[in-house]
Amino acid sequence: MVLAFWRILAGMYGSWFDENAFMEHGILVVPAAAYMTWTMRERLRLIPSKPSAWGILLLVWGAIQALLGTAAHWVFVSRLAFLISLTGFIAVGWGLPMLRALTYPLCTLLLMIAPPTFLFERLTLSLQLLASRLGETFLDILGYSVLRDGNILELVGMRLSVEEACSGIRSLMAIIFLCTLYNFFFVEARRVRTLILLLSIPIAILANAGRIVATGIASQSNPALVTGTPHEVFGYISVAMAAIGCMLLHIGILYFEKLRRPRVS
Repeated sequence: MVLAFWRILAGMYGSWFDENAFMEHGILVVPAAAYMTWTMRERLRLIPSKPSAWGILLLVWGAIQALLGTAAHWVFVSRLAFLISLTGFIAVGWGLPMLRALTYPLCTLLLMIAPPTFLFERLTLSLQLLASRLGETFLDILGYSVLRDGNILELVGMRLSVEEACSGIRSLMAIIFLCTLYNFFFVEARRVRTLILLLSIPIAILANAGRIVATGIASQSNPALVTGTPHEVFGYISVAMAAIGCMLLHIGILYFEKLRRPRVS
């Protein structure tokens, strides 16, 4: 599999270190999925091996998709072909029961592939404008004079530009990955997992808006805080706050469910 998809895998590996791809978390996805599988090893040993011919169909599908994607320079399509072939490889070697058991780690591997360019650009632009609006609103509530023009925030003596890197797409991708890990190790109910994963999106957006607000406030006392290392630190803090917010959400759900349970007298 690695030899057959070497060029595609090498390109995907390179995208994790591309500053414009915002996929820094990608290098952690494979080790995370491998560790998930390792923790399931006792349960996996109990699954009988029943090789399925359906896996051959998936292998052929993956091979054709990889060839077409490479020929047409559809990067996302060719990279997705690797996961399709990997799924077929597992089905051929161990069967559909094993494939069902490995669904979560295999779906986690989707996070190592950057979204299609057209979708990524559209999402980034939408997040830029949303982050700018939220930043303007919160700064205005806090009593700061601010005027927004698109993704530009005009404060007293300072102009803040919400660039692509500040749109929140990087933190959003990272938070979805972190929530995926958190759900696997700490959340049992499927509906709670789904709820946490869905709500991680607005939590990440609000955390990024908080970063913009903090940057705006800092700019009024010391303009040097809006560039360089302090600016990067604000970004890491926003990711940490979003991660904490997702954990608090889980704790709140557990507490609410505990209150709803009937008391046994």
